[in-house]
Amino acid sequence: MVRLHPHTLCLATAMLTLAMAAPAAQSRAPELQVETLGTATGAAGLGRIDTEHLRTVVRLVGLNDPGGPIRVVLAPEDTDVARGTPTWIAGVAHGPSDTVLLFPSRSPSYPHDSLAAVLHHEIAHILIYRAARGQSVPRWFNEGLATVAERAWNFEDRRHLAWALASGTPVSMQQVDAAFQQGPNKAARAYALSSAFVRHIIDRHGIDAPAGILGLAARDIPFDGAFERTVGQSLEEAEQDFSLQLTSWERWIPLLTSPFVLWTVVTLLALYAITVARVRRTERRRKWDDDDEPEDAEQQSNPESVP
Repeated sequence: MVRLHPHTLCLATAMLTLAMAAPAAQSRAPELQVETLGTATGAAGLGRIDTEHLRTVVRLVGLNDPGGPIRVVLAPEDTDVARGTPTWIAGVAHGPSDTVLLFPSRSPSYPHDSLAAVLHHEIAHILIYRAARGQSVPRWFNEGLATVAERAWNFEDRRHLAWALASGTPVSMQQVDAAFQQGPNKAARAYALSSAFVRHIIDRHGIDAPAGILGLAARDIPFDGAFERTVGQSLEEAEQDFSLQLTSWERWIPLLTSPFVLWTVVTLLALYAITVARVRRTERRRKWDDDDEPEDAEQQSNPESVP
């Protein structure tokens, strides 16, 4: 079984970008209709819509045509939809209505780093829904593929992946699916695992693998069957393959270089330096006291020698 070196996922991302660049120009970017609810502001945070990037997403999911317009709604916090959505979620996609909801006043959290990244992620969900023709796909595949479509793999992904793998237990996508509903911390690990697994599938089985899976799902083939027919192995076998190919280096280096660990190490080193300095000062004082004792004893035994 092939094992990947520490930079494999980064290399796979670079290959993914190069492979998609040429055919992307043949695809049409989806049309976006941006509107606001009430007093919502923050449209400027979206920046210039990256149509080139959106074309690559269309290609990634296997669509020849992206379909009709996608409605992008900016929702302020005083709306019912915002109040009913956990505060750590910055965007929501609803495939049947072709609608993306963004909450511009919320600071994007992992795996997103900007409102524009959230937009790309949620649009990817709409396109995945269209590619599968509304058929159900597992949450891990949907979120993992949307994260791959959103941006390149980076150090933050590696760090979250390392934390997710720290227990050493085999990766189970069923457990990953459940983690998305268990709060922001577990959801962050679920995003890291799902996107890493999708990248692994692309690296091992080709850039067209996600599109192949979605195409079969669109023909009413259950996801597990569509997955096996596309990649040539069952989901369980692919999970085992994924778990085995992650080396100890990939598991631990991001943890050892995380800000928390680095600051902990710096603090411990500082405390160690302070302790050593105190011990040395104490030893010097003791030595000075020992050096003074013979002279004091001699003066006490021979008082006439005292001037």
